Amino acid sequence: MAAEMVAEEFKALLRRVEVEFQNSLEEITLSKDLPKLSLPTGALENLRAGSRLRVFRWVARKLIEKGIARPVNEVVDRKNILKLRWKEKNNPSELQPLPEYFYLRVKDLPFERDEILPDLMDIHALRLNKLMSLAAKRISPTILENLTAEEKVFYQTLLSLVNAWFEFIEPRGGGDE
Repeated sequence: MAAEMVAEEFKALLRRVEVEFQNSLEEITLSKDLPKLSLPTGALENLRAGSRLRVFRWVARKLIEKGIARPVNEVVDRKNILKLRWKEKNNPSELQPLPEYFYLRVKDLPFERDEILPDLMDIHALRLNKLMSLAAKRISPTILENLTAEEKVFYQTLLSLVNAWFEFIEPRGGGDE
């Protein structure tokens, strides 16, 4: 029962990261001319194809889905995923830098998932093993570089559990009784 409560709190923390992600800015390039574009921040008029805009990520996704825009930086594609997997695998003792909000970016990728899913699962497993090993050693998250926002939440939760475990199993000081 208590484990479910911990899991629910962890999910709530992850949902906060997802809200931050959706409300962060993404740069897009318009694919067609638009006489008017109404955004939450106001309306823009007489936009030309090729114009670059920085909009909330959730707005960018809608514009991309409708074929009105495309992302400026395609940070997560097959080539990059293969490169990330190779780096992660060949550096077993350290976490490699990932694009900001990596897990949330790949979660909704519009390409053929079957093509890249095994490589993503390798990256996830490699990083999970590294994070669990670091938590077992009780390494402070403040000295860890290259954690994504999602991993920071996971690592802090995991480290709290590891610390509670060690507090429970470590011998009590007593000495001269």
